[in-house]
Amino acid sequence: MAVQLEDPGEPYTGWCPCYLLEHPEGLVLFDTGISREMAADPEGYGPNGAAHMTAFLETLDLSVGQSPTDHLAALGYEPEDVDYVVLSHLHVDHAGNVDAFPEAEIVVQKSELRYAFWPDGVQRLFYLEGDFSPLRDESVDVTAVTGEYDLFGDGSVVAFPTPGHTPGHQSLAVELESSAVVLAADVANSRGGYERERVPSFSWSLEDSLESIQRVRDRARATNATVIVHHDPEEQKKLPDPPAALE
Repeated sequence: MAVQLEDPGEPYTGWCPCYLLEHPEGLVLFDTGISREMAADPEGYGPNGAAHMTAFLETLDLSVGQSPTDHLAALGYEPEDVDYVVLSHLHVDHAGNVDAFPEAEIVVQKSELRYAFWPDGVQRLFYLEGDFSPLRDESVDVTAVTGEYDLFGDGSVVAFPTPGHTPGHQSLAVELESSAVVLAADVANSRGGYERERVPSFSWSLEDSLESIQRVRDRARATNATVIVHHDPEEQKKLPDPPAALE
């Protein structure tokens, strides 16, 4: 369900966006969406397949969007131009296509990276080895962080822990030239869930989820930032158009 205790069993529309940040010292991609390779052949995806994704794929419409690499191409970039990939967490709708960015430093919370290989309960459905197993390759530059991580050391792009949806979920605080934004990822599934502190029952920890909503609120209040909830289609309209530059 989109928001706990509201409209149980009712379908809802959710987007799976990723975000490109242009900084004078490097290009940053926040999340990498759903793997189209997995969508084309779930049973053959990754070292052990992902056959259980077949039912999920029936609800997925990939025709309305593009892959991250196609989006980059439209902006004049190649995958090799991406310097950092920051992953909010390693669920299937956020961490597909990681191997498409061979030159990037992958920034992920250490607790998330460890949990992904051995999740429990319903969380097992959302982690696909085909997404994150490439991170074990010695050629991949993985930065497994604990706590906040300032990518450029200037406060313009800061990943900070917001656990609850998963053990190692993180959000991204971004300082643009014109404003501040918090890309909250899956702190909540919708604006209503964020405002009313109602999170999906499948979250790893409901208690931590509620604390993370408050953490995002506190940070947004302190920096006068706009909060963007990842899957709510209306949220994307709050972003600058055209996108504003980083400070």
